[in-house]
Amino acid sequence: MMPADVFSCEYSFDELTINLCDRWETGLLLYGRAELTSAGDGYDGEFYVSAIRLDGGARLARPHPLGNAGGFEAELFRRIAAVIENDKTLAGRQAAELFAIEYGQSTETDYDIFRKIEQERILEPVA
Repeated sequence: MMPADVFSCEYSFDELTINLCDRWETGLLLYGRAELTSAGDGYDGEFYVSAIRLDGGARLARPHPLGNAGGFEAELFRRIAAVIENDKTLAGRQAAELFAIEYGQSTETDYDIFRKIEQERILEPVA
């Protein structure tokens, strides 16, 4: 993968539980979408959560490791991302499977693309 090429896809989650006080808290269920982004060169097929949007509209950005990221939103992001990035959780396994499928499809070479483009060009004036 070229350094400029960054692949990402969206993973939808519902009834996601996070770890609080050393237990999986089922009294707090989260719903939303996480952006899964490729980890980069040398990490083919691996991802990290780069952004989260909760169903209510709140957007949580990945906290900068060197910044003052001690707020509630930063901690909530970290806890949600920890579940999604962990392949030992159900959400983590689902996210990994989705990412693998989407990433694989994005890297497939479409050898028939030029024929498809030509067909679309021919059909365009007719439509």
